[in-house]
Amino acid sequence: MSEIPVFKFAINSELTNPTQFSPKCGTDRSTGWDVCAAIKDNIRLRAGQYAKIPLGFRVFAPPGWWLELRPRSSTFAKKHLHCLYGVIDEDYEGECLFACQYIPDLSSLARDITIMPGDAIGQIIPVRRQEMKVEIVTNEEYEKLCKERNADRGTGGFGSTTQGK
Repeated sequence: MSEIPVFKFAINSELTNPTQFSPKCGTDRSTGWDVCAAIKDNIRLRAGQYAKIPLGFRVFAPPGWWLELRPRSSTFAKKHLHCLYGVIDEDYEGECLFACQYIPDLSSLARDITIMPGDAIGQIIPVRRQEMKVEIVTNEEYEKLCKERNADRGTGGFGSTTQGK
C-alpha cells in the first residue's frame, strides 16, 4: 500500500473555535472530509444569489497531490445550494473558499436561506495529480486518428451513449 499523503492545514486564528473548522471525516470509510462555513456572522442568500463562503483554512498539499472541493449531498438536498466543484491546487496558498448559488425549488422561491457559522457545506477529497503531454495535430490528422479508432460514439455527447438503449 502506498504512503498516505499528509496535508497541512493552517486554521484562521481569528475564528472563535479554530478546531471546529479543521476538515473532519464522518466515518472511517468516508471518501470526503467535511468542511464548514468559517464565518463570524450569518450569511443570508436570496434566490439566485451567488456566494463565496470562507472555509477558514489554508492548506499545504504534499508534492503531486491536490484537493477536490465538492458539495455534500445535504448541501443540495437540505439547503438548495448548487455548488461549484473546486480545485485546490498543490501550489495554492490562499484561504480556501466554497462557491455556490442558492436555487430553491418553486415552492420556496420567496424564502431566503441562512448559512450559519459552522454549517457543514462541503467536502474535500485528496487526489493524486495526473501528468499529461499536449501534442498539437492538424484537423486532418485528427480526422485520420478518429477514423482509425473506429469508435461507436463519434461526435454524440450529452447523453448520446444511452439513446436507443
